[in-house]
Amino acid sequence: MEIDSAYRTYRPLLLSIGYRMLGSVTQTEDLVQDVFMTLQQQNLHQEEGGIRSLKSYLCKMVTNRCLDYMKSASHKREVYVGPWLPEPLVQDVKDIPGYAPGQDPLQKIVLEDTISYAFMVMLERLTPIERAVFILREAFQFEYRDIADFVDKSELGCRKIYSRLKRKIGEDRHAAEPSAGDRSEQLVLQFLHAASTGDMDGLFALLADDIVLYSDGGGKVLAAIKPVTTSKRVLAFIQGLLSKERGEGAVRLVKINGQLGFVISSSTEKFPTIVSLDVKGGTIQHMYMLRNPDKMQHLNLG
Repeated sequence: MEIDSAYRTYRPLLLSIGYRMLGSVTQTEDLVQDVFMTLQQQNLHQEEGGIRSLKSYLCKMVTNRCLDYMKSASHKREVYVGPWLPEPLVQDVKDIPGYAPGQDPLQKIVLEDTISYAFMVMLERLTPIERAVFILREAFQFEYRDIADFVDKSELGCRKIYSRLKRKIGEDRHAAEPSAGDRSEQLVLQFLHAASTGDMDGLFALLADDIVLYSDGGGKVLAAIKPVTTSKRVLAFIQGLLSKERGEGAVRLVKINGQLGFVISSSTEKFPTIVSLDVKGGTIQHMYMLRNPDKMQHLNLG
């Protein structure tokens, strides 16, 4: 197989694996590009004869490079200012319920292969090896023998890791799939309406009692240093934001990792805020507010 053909055939899969592993669009694109450059340098025609499966070979390369990167980045995470949130995949929403894709570089993948933002956040609780085993098995249905080869573990060990994670993740597993459309989207629209009209009682009714709000500014812009917990504290936080804006903010509906969310732009702020709501059981369980401009470089939010 020619290198150009391999690139067209396997790049979408490798990007999808890399994004799930790293939570970073920009880093994933660089990493996958580097994998194909390495493959070209190895001379694909000569190497292919000794490769059992080019697909598996490339997936192993990407997995190993992701693991190496995650290990090297662990110290940066430890000293990161405030909560760390993954880079979102964002698509423009032109109408409800009609959606049109935006300019996100991975949009063609996530149109048919969606992983919710809440699930991406949940994956951050796993170790690099756990994350690799779980993603390769759960999302891509790789055989255990292949996963074992990718992560340099025994097949039995990978089976045990996956089995333990299935129990550990438990009820949060359903976050891997986008919430069934209408009710989740309705709550997002109700939230925006209540916020725009100053209906604090209406806002409060939408929040779960144990809601958690995460705000990621990365030390670059103003954001909450610690997660904001309980509905009363979250409501007070939102009230503070609304009073600061005084009606000067502009809100645009978008799809964030396949689910309805919104982008807030303000004349008083240089960078926008990307907001994703995790809806379960008819209430908002988590709010994710991404403000770190470094994590928006891959997006066209103009």
